[in-house]
Amino acid sequence: MSLALKRPTLGQLIDHLQAQGLLDEAARVQIVAHANLRSARHGEPWFVQALLAAGAWIAAICFIICLGIAGFLDGGESALIAWGAVFIIAAAMLRNLTSHIFPTQLALAVSAAGHGFLLAGAGMLFESVASVAVTALLLCLVLYPVYRDALHRFLSCLLASGCMTAWIMMDGVGELLHVMMLAKILAIGLVFMYRNDLTWLRPLGYAMALSVPVNLFLVVLPETAAEMHWWPANVVLAGALVWLYQWVAGGWENLRKEPLIVAVVATIGLAAVTTPGVLAAIGLMVLGYARRDMLLLAMGIAFFPAFIVVFYYELQTSLLTKSYILMASGAVLLAAREFLNRRGWANLEAAV
Repeated sequence: MSLALKRPTLGQLIDHLQAQGLLDEAARVQIVAHANLRSARHGEPWFVQALLAAGAWIAAICFIICLGIAGFLDGGESALIAWGAVFIIAAAMLRNLTSHIFPTQLALAVSAAGHGFLLAGAGMLFESVASVAVTALLLCLVLYPVYRDALHRFLSCLLASGCMTAWIMMDGVGELLHVMMLAKILAIGLVFMYRNDLTWLRPLGYAMALSVPVNLFLVVLPETAAEMHWWPANVVLAGALVWLYQWVAGGWENLRKEPLIVAVVATIGLAAVTTPGVLAAIGLMVLGYARRDMLLLAMGIAFFPAFIVVFYYELQTSLLTKSYILMASGAVLLAAREFLNRRGWANLEAAV
């Protein structure tokens, strides 16, 4: 029986559109992921879910306080490590048994407490920030495939990144931030550009996408700017943006087109004069727009003005010169807009 004679299912409709050449693989993956997300949502109203989540966190906090008052945590680092392991194992088992909002949030709160116990115990045992960073990284690697919760995976990756950053900064090897940033950019590209079908890797991608601009704030802080250089981050991000442009355009040969030549030249110019955070924000906006991912797009839009402000205040010049720079920047943007209009690039979607 043809699709016209009966109401098709979503899977049949997707297969039919693909057979007709009207739907590519990337769009199919996004539709299926969105449908799975909608089907996994709970039926309770949002305020009921919020109250249940708050109740779970309050219950976990009270339980931890009760353990401390009862003296279970008085054994020093060994007790902290033991209770941390117990909490994390119990949380993983609880989360895998049910998907209801209250036990899910309770498991998340208990796991967060277990992470705190383990990290504190490791720091006390080895008396180093490096031990805390390694512990957080190992917990992330072990729990990511085991603890099947998107928020937990996101927070675990973010925690590992934060601990690694703290270790690098406190040990006085800030230049390693550039190496870590390169690894994060590679992870972002893997998750959102080349393996967008692996939805279970999305939390990792979002955590890395958020942590890259946060790390770049450390590069331009007054306390660290004198000890670190911008140019390695600018080189890495400029190269990543050029790679992103060719991926969006459909291949390196398309970089010869006039709009992309202008984009590459503008990117190189920005890398020569501006803070690396501006390039990172542009990359998030381009990737978010290309993938129709509102979270990535929102991150880029939020960080872009923040880094513009940081760049403005970090300029070692007078207020009059800064005003001239702002006027010149506005004039360049207006001229670019007029140029885009005259070339017809600003109305490509309307023309299509």
